[in-house]
Amino acid sequence: MRPPNQPLPQAPATLAQRQTSERGQRQRAPRGSRERSRATRRAAFGVSLVVAALVSSAAVAGEGPTLLDREMGASKQAPAVTAPKGVTKTAAAPVRVRTIVAPRQAPKYPRIEWHGYFRFRPDVVSNGHLGQAVASELNQYPVLTASAIKPPLSQWPQNNGDANGFSSKVGKARDEDSISIASVRLRLRPTVHVSDNVRLTFTADLFDNHVLGSRPDYAGALARPDVPLSAFALNSQPSAIRIHEAYGEWKTLVGLLRIGRQASHWGLGLLANGGMGNTWDYGRPIAYYGGALRPADGFGYDADFGNYADRAAFVTQVKGTYVALFWDYIAQGAIATEATRYDSPMWDMDNSDDVSQWGFAIFSKPLNPTEIAARKKALLQDHGSVLDWGVYGIFRTQDTFTNNSAKGKGGQIPSEATAEDQSSLKLAPRGAWAFAGDLWLRYENRMSFSRRLVLETEFVYLRGHIDDASPVASASSAPKEKEIEMWGGALKGAFQIDNMGIYLDAGIASGDDTRCFGVYGPGNCGLDDANGDPNKFITGMKFHKNFRVDNILFRDVIGAVTNAWYVKPTFSINAHPFYSPTDLLGADLSVLFAGALNPEGTPGNGSTLGTEFEVRGFLGQKGQFLTSLSFSYLLPGDALDVVGPDDERGKWLGATATANAQNAWRLMLRTVLSF
Repeated sequence: MRPPNQPLPQAPATLAQRQTSERGQRQRAPRGSRERSRATRRAAFGVSLVVAALVSSAAVAGEGPTLLDREMGASKQAPAVTAPKGVTKTAAAPVRVRTIVAPRQAPKYPRIEWHGYFRFRPDVVSNGHLGQAVASELNQYPVLTASAIKPPLSQWPQNNGDANGFSSKVGKARDEDSISIASVRLRLRPTVHVSDNVRLTFTADLFDNHVLGSRPDYAGALARPDVPLSAFALNSQPSAIRIHEAYGEWKTLVGLLRIGRQASHWGLGLLANGGMGNTWDYGRPIAYYGGALRPADGFGYDADFGNYADRAAFVTQVKGTYVALFWDYIAQGAIATEATRYDSPMWDMDNSDDVSQWGFAIFSKPLNPTEIAARKKALLQDHGSVLDWGVYGIFRTQDTFTNNSAKGKGGQIPSEATAEDQSSLKLAPRGAWAFAGDLWLRYENRMSFSRRLVLETEFVYLRGHIDDASPVASASSAPKEKEIEMWGGALKGAFQIDNMGIYLDAGIASGDDTRCFGVYGPGNCGLDDANGDPNKFITGMKFHKNFRVDNILFRDVIGAVTNAWYVKPTFSINAHPFYSPTDLLGADLSVLFAGALNPEGTPGNGSTLGTEFEVRGFLGQKGQFLTSLSFSYLLPGDALDVVGPDDERGKWLGATATANAQNAWRLMLRTVLSF
């Protein structure tokens, strides 16, 4: 034991002196002491590992700084220590303790990340054909209705009248006015992460919009003992698999390069809509920042189709603003192949008949994790306001087109021309070009955590020209010259406070006077009028079908927003997903008012399209499942009447009688399981 006044021994000053001193001590120490010393050091080392593990576990469990704290550079101070009684507490500088955090494991490559959803959508529509099934004097129109929803077969002329001896059993006497179906879809969207800066993405729909019962379990002619009733034989179904996307991405030092078939989406989706949804659901904002969404987020789970382009795109960032340039392979015209050879290569037969398109996008919105974290902080913590914006443009051209002059081909252009077809193909001048410009803005003001204002708008202008739009060109016939000019815009607004919200949808799309009405209108819609006469000025704008604003009128009766204006206020009581980010529960009540921008372009030559009421309830958990039930009721206007020969509004498509549009309703259930 050291005497109280004896000074502490001094450690050797240099490394060599310390090593010499340690060797001397080990040589002087007995063997048993050296073994006990080594055991002590091992035990001390083991205890230090256990302590470090416990400290790391505590940090991960929340005792240490949170992830946000670490990102913001925060640190914790050691708690104050109270001196025992009888001991004088001396002043000391505050001690800052560095918390030990378990190191993040580096991601493994290659790895696969899966997203997608399964959708089940039963649907009942009553009077979707607006109660109209009018015979026409024109042979190309077997039955006329102002709706794109066809009437039940019992309403068609061939099942009524003296020509059908069973008309009393299968015709209008049945008073059938409703149809009901149920469809499913399984969307798979895996992403293969090859490395930190290379990845591959694939999107496919299995049984896309597959109507349950459209492919019956029936072999025919009593070939199967478990299907004894051969009378139940119906129908077929298209391919069970639809591949939408397959592209690769390479993140370079100067930007992102993406090549392959990919979804094309911009803004609210008026012009380019990739079918993945956007940042709104039934007129309500669901995200406080822009950027790509998972397939089941937003309204994407109810989208049916989308724009997919064979594209090469490059995206870079210049002083906080993103700049994207892309080239699209729209169509290659006739492709040469040998039908009898499985190993025959495919060659583009001519470059001038290709449809080429290039475009650009200049925009500002958060995309990478750092920008998204800053956006969350600006809104959720600082309660500020933000503005996102973008300008988008595309330019499309085609110099010539391929015309098949072979007898019996009807001028059809083969997508894969065999040796027999190739000698019949002729090139004809097309001289077509078109430009589309699109402006997008999104503003959000977060007054408090539970109160915000969101406004988002998009405006589209399209201009173009076609020297000759003839489907089968001939030097002896006059060219069908076309001028294209159309425009449209939409606005979405939301004011939310606590668990209530008031929302507004409004939009307008240019029209024409051709009476070639709707997306699925008769004849060569747009290029010609309803009577088949050439339409030199194409002015009817059509929003993308996936831009949904209602459940009956624009969704299916007309097919899209075109030649129309609309206003739709919505009142909502809900917790989805603004107030609670996980549990979804609530209800919406909305009313849509719509009119025709150009009455002369409607079947009824009227200005009122209709009024639609809708109520919806929903329940779910974000990122796992969502189920909603909606009921819609449409009061159609005079623009949707079928006008007969004795009506002063002018006969439509050879209608033999006038049929005013009748009320319609729809009940739809949507159930989605997402991952």
